Amino acid sequence: MSLFYLRKGLGKFKFLLFSIPFRLKFMIIFGQVRADYASLLRCSIGRNFRLRGRLYCSDSTITMGNSIAIARSSSIAASDNSVITIGDGVVLGERTVVSSKSGVISIGERTTFTRDCLVSGGVTIGADCLFSNNVTVLSGSHKIHGPGTIRGNDANYEKSENYRLYDDVVIEDDCWLGANVVVLPGVSISKGTVVGANAVVTKTFPEYSVLTGVPAKVTGSRDRGAKQSRVGRLSVADGEIEL
Repeated sequence: MSLFYLRKGLGKFKFLLFSIPFRLKFMIIFGQVRADYASLLRCSIGRNFRLRGRLYCSDSTITMGNSIAIARSSSIAASDNSVITIGDGVVLGERTVVSSKSGVISIGERTTFTRDCLVSGGVTIGADCLFSNNVTVLSGSHKIHGPGTIRGNDANYEKSENYRLYDDVVIEDDCWLGANVVVLPGVSISKGTVVGANAVVTKTFPEYSVLTGVPAKVTGSRDRGAKQSRVGRLSVADGEIEL
């Protein structure tokens, strides 16, 4: 038991020791920062970085462009050799979490998250995307089929040759995801797609589609030559972002 507490204390000391140099290196005044020595060497943060939430980096790489804003109670977390890359002008609204353990997350320029969003695991998001309230993007799952419990099936899968930690999600440029949308593992959302509120996206659709429903299906198109959908039914309700 004493060895456990010793290791825990050393871990806290490690973060305390290198978090202050991390702040000084990137001129971070506000917010919470936890970083280790490897992160101090590997991370890069551009100009005009506004942190009001939390930044956690352990043995990983976080690369951020210019003019990025992280609101109160939001967080970016990378651990176990993860790589998180965030482009210029990205905004994370309140209670938004971008987190990866041994995965890769990339977010393109000028993409915004209103509030209460979750991006986890292995995810690529393009530029100029709009995420409304409470959007969830998942790249990990459990194995529900098998002879044992779900936890037991997970453990057996981790030992198999076909094991993959994440089924990566791709969201291409210029997409708009409405309130309470859920994107499941392995899905690619094509360029210019609009996803209506409360939809669950389980597969890939053509570019510039308008999707609604559970599971999501095409109900219109943004193409000028195509029949337009009744956008008023989407009830996206972006709201305002508070930093």
